[in-house]
Amino acid sequence: MSSIDKNSFLFQAENISISYKTKRGLLKAVQGASFSIRSGEAAALIGESGCGKTTLASSIVRALPNAASVTDGRLLFRKQDGQGVNLLDLNRKKMRRVLWSDISMVFQASQSSFNPVRKISTQFIDTVKAHNPEKSKEEILKKSGEILEMVMLEPDKILNAYPHEISGGMKQRTLIALALLLDPRLVILDEPTTALDLLTQEKILEMLKRLKVQMNFSLLFITHDLGIVSELADYVVTMYAGRIIEKVPVREFFEEAAHPYSRGLIKAIPRLTTENSELYSIPGSPPDMIDDLPGCPFYPRCSRREDICNKEMPEMQCAGKREHLCACWHPEKGVLSNG
Repeated sequence: MSSIDKNSFLFQAENISISYKTKRGLLKAVQGASFSIRSGEAAALIGESGCGKTTLASSIVRALPNAASVTDGRLLFRKQDGQGVNLLDLNRKKMRRVLWSDISMVFQASQSSFNPVRKISTQFIDTVKAHNPEKSKEEILKKSGEILEMVMLEPDKILNAYPHEISGGMKQRTLIALALLLDPRLVILDEPTTALDLLTQEKILEMLKRLKVQMNFSLLFITHDLGIVSELADYVVTMYAGRIIEKVPVREFFEEAAHPYSRGLIKAIPRLTTENSELYSIPGSPPDMIDDLPGCPFYPRCSRREDICNKEMPEMQCAGKREHLCACWHPEKGVLSNG
């Protein structure tokens, strides 16, 4: 058993590094990533495509592709009895007991994850039977119906349908219902509203906020949409080039983000209230993550860079209020402009 941190943390990633074997060498997808999620908290993992968000989240449920491996660190999860366990130490059989019943994940583009030739009811039954073989079909369908009603769907219609017979928004809510079926304490969502229209997105966000309180689970969600972050998150974790560079409560993130990259993401949000219609974009592009970078990976794109930034990666340090941490030699101070 591992000791998990004070302050009722449910999950902690400690110094996680993940690499992919490629023909060009090791691609360092995640480097020294550490963050925590408290019970009942919603944490948003943000950053540009390819920064390592999905790789980091997939490692929690042991769903990395064969070419990837965790090379360092621990993934600590607090069990019902309060004891911490390192998920990386669990064998396949023990990890299967944790999945769905303690931790569940809805992957990006997962609307294709239902078996197209089987009714949805069968897939709900199989999920429960894998963990609780003694449960009867009637018990499972009753619980499935209750969960589907909680996500604002008609149980009879959904359970008797094949996946292709329901809309994309219905399918997404059905997947969330499936993820909640065994009352997990941590739910991971990768781009939960991708490819959905705005009204359906809003409906799913409102549903998730309500269910998080009603069912008392913690939430880790990956997104590039800062509108979703403002709606759903309690805490924001910013990633860049495989590294976590800022951790901050959501309100402070939008008002006083300290890392120049985080500020660039916020400035890039289109605003309807400004006279200047020109969209801002962060200059340059992310580095090649096969290369060994001695300093801050954001150095080539940063307007605040100095010589030390190209020589040494800064440690996480307090950048504002007590829970605001930032890895930057020259963090920006002050309230963000709305312009």
